[in-house]
Amino acid sequence: MENFQEAQKLQVLGKMPESIQENALPLFVQNRALRMVKFLISTVFYLLRLAFRALSRLLGQRQPSSAVSIYYHQVFPEQRARFARQMDYLQRLTEPIRADRTEPLRAGVRYAMVTTDDGWSSFVENALPEMRARNIPVTIFVIAGRLGDSMGEAADHIMSDTELRALAPDLASGLVTIGSHTSTHACLTTLNRSDAWREVTESRARLEQVLDRTVNLFCFPFSMENAEAVELCRAAGYERVFGGRPAPALRDPHEYLIGRMRADPDDGMFEFHLKLMGAYDWVPFAADLKRRIFETLGRHRRRMGSLKQQRPIVAADGLEHLGQTLPP
Repeated sequence: MENFQEAQKLQVLGKMPESIQENALPLFVQNRALRMVKFLISTVFYLLRLAFRALSRLLGQRQPSSAVSIYYHQVFPEQRARFARQMDYLQRLTEPIRADRTEPLRAGVRYAMVTTDDGWSSFVENALPEMRARNIPVTIFVIAGRLGDSMGEAADHIMSDTELRALAPDLASGLVTIGSHTSTHACLTTLNRSDAWREVTESRARLEQVLDRTVNLFCFPFSMENAEAVELCRAAGYERVFGGRPAPALRDPHEYLIGRMRADPDDGMFEFHLKLMGAYDWVPFAADLKRRIFETLGRHRRRMGSLKQQRPIVAADGLEHLGQTLPP
């Protein structure tokens, strides 16, 4: 996932070639070593959590509810069978719920929300039929200003207006919910307020015009959000927004910002199990700790560099006074 995020940041910062920047989305390139490290840490985290819950049951404590939100991107024909097995497992292990749910969760029940980003036709063609057969609801976050665009993909494209309207029966039944993913897949945290406002409002208006129904959910591109971007979405009238960092979901039924965990059809079944169990919830804390450590080291280096640049002053007492202002 880290390589994917780095590729996305290159696009955000304008460091990709212009021919690629204009339409293409960055490829998802997994760092296998990093993926294995996260997998091993998540396994330990999961086992420790299992032990804690077993102890709490022995002590007669009431088991709380839990919920997780996962997100996909593309699902190609050769991945359909694996995706179907994941949905079978999700249905056995959790109770699937809509992403706009606001009703309180039942104690002791494990829930899962399934979402997908960008609005790829491959997901609608290969994944949605499997979800329809199992009555698993899904929210599709669509790049509203790129409808029908291949985004640099040779064998896929963002749904067109016609393909979106064809989802009307699934929208009416509640199986599918459409949310906004901005107009151009812009990173809101790098835009000024007026440009960011245009991304979140125009995308919503475009989708509502195509579907003739209200769009209440929003998902941040590049999994990058901050307090200002969240409040901007609230001011625009969105009822709930979704990020891209794993976190327990719906601890408050009216929770506004929902964290999510990326899932892929090629995930191994135990890896997928860990994701459904929230075993990757430690990742944001580790990332924040890493950021704080590097910020502290950076400040220390700058302070040391500043001290080295200061020239010693020799006073009348024959002593050197580094960086001091001597009395006249």
